[in-house]
Amino acid sequence: MKKLNGFFAALIVACALTFVFAFAGCATDARGDQPDGTIADGHSIAYAFTVSESLITVDDGSMLDYMNALKRKGELVFEGEDGSYGFYITSVMGIGSVAVSSTDNSYSGWDWSVYTTVTTIDGTTYSDDKTTFVYNGVTLYKASYGVSGVPCVAGQSYALVYEFSSMTW
Repeated sequence: MKKLNGFFAALIVACALTFVFAFAGCATDARGDQPDGTIADGHSIAYAFTVSESLITVDDGSMLDYMNALKRKGELVFEGEDGSYGFYITSVMGIGSVAVSSTDNSYSGWDWSVYTTVTTIDGTTYSDDKTTFVYNGVTLYKASYGVSGVPCVAGQSYALVYEFSSMTW
């Protein structure tokens, strides 16, 4: 009976996590639904938002500044660390990176990526148009920078997307 109660408790927590994502934050976790553990275009979970100046003044701010404001309001829970390329997201709403395979010259696993509608500002390209993610009818582009390098622009949309990636070097 204790195992059954534990199962139901875990099920309730899993269901509750789905509803935790308020306003523009909405989530679906479909890992395992397809043979490679992904849903459409390799994307799994997303937390998305459109920047409103009512939350913070966005002049000269980054996506990370806005995320920190959402965190202070209790609307977004995330963890990360500073790295050589800026702030690296390691967990969103309790869902962290998972390495599937890692060698001296390759890596594959589930990680958080940044997508945005911000493309080019003052000659700097912040996202490419080759990798897109459509969320609630809005096309977002994979950022060329992390959350601390993408500018926060009023009216623009941003998403943290949990996706499978694989790379070699």
